[in-house]
Amino acid sequence: MKVLLALSRKGSARAASKELHVSNSTITRRLDEMERSLETRLFDRTPDGYKMTASAEELLPTAEHVEELIMAAERKISGGDQQLEGTVRLTLPDVQATGFLVKRFALFAQQYPGIELELLPSTDALDLSRREADIAIRVMPASVRPAEHLIGRKIAPITASTYVHRDLLNPNHPEDVSHLNWIGRSPLDQEEKWLVNTDYPLLPVRHSIDSLNLQVEAVQCQMGMAQMPCFSVYHNKDIVRVPGATIVHHSDMWVLTHKDLRLSARLRVLREIIAEEFGKIRHQLDTRP
Repeated sequence: MKVLLALSRKGSARAASKELHVSNSTITRRLDEMERSLETRLFDRTPDGYKMTASAEELLPTAEHVEELIMAAERKISGGDQQLEGTVRLTLPDVQATGFLVKRFALFAQQYPGIELELLPSTDALDLSRREADIAIRVMPASVRPAEHLIGRKIAPITASTYVHRDLLNPNHPEDVSHLNWIGRSPLDQEEKWLVNTDYPLLPVRHSIDSLNLQVEAVQCQMGMAQMPCFSVYHNKDIVRVPGATIVHHSDMWVLTHKDLRLSARLRVLREIIAEEFGKIRHQLDTRP
């Protein structure tokens, strides 16, 4: 059933093998064995990957139900674990601004030698129900709250504004940016919907960079101005907020875990440390007066 689920979600033997930490040949062999046992074909092998047949689609809901039952049982066992030992899988945004946590994690590892940390920097929201991660540091839109099956706390609001390299500003009228262009985030053939919420919606968009780290580098290299979280350039002396640009409450940062794991001692300790460390830089996350 693990093979069935992995192939249905990933669409290829290579991706499924990576998901299950086994070889490609193991995936294909187990699929062949399952198809022989059921006397039916579950996947069509096409040049574009593995495509589910009607038989697989009929079997999939049962496999997903069994998976959820097993994972729920695992979460309850892990959630009641009061031992400060074991593995903690933490997913966090893949941005330079979260790198300051590593120093505190090093101290955490010394304090709790029985706990192993697995850090998963990712822009994807890993599934806490499926134990893809135990704890998630997530940035969510300001108006959105976590799903009901998740618990945790809001660490801080995150503000954003318009930033540019100081050398691109007009020395006589620094608030006048009519000579500049935006650095976009969407594909060049798509509308930049975020523009309407800025102070300069009529300025042209040039380039498209769907990565905060690279967008900061692009502003540093004077490719244009960008709407970015304030914390991403807080310590950069070359990148400045456009004078007069509005500071907006853009999103919120949360530290979350599945509600079934709320009593796990090792998760609780790490959640508290994460919240404490972000509390120290709250003024960088929320720069409103």
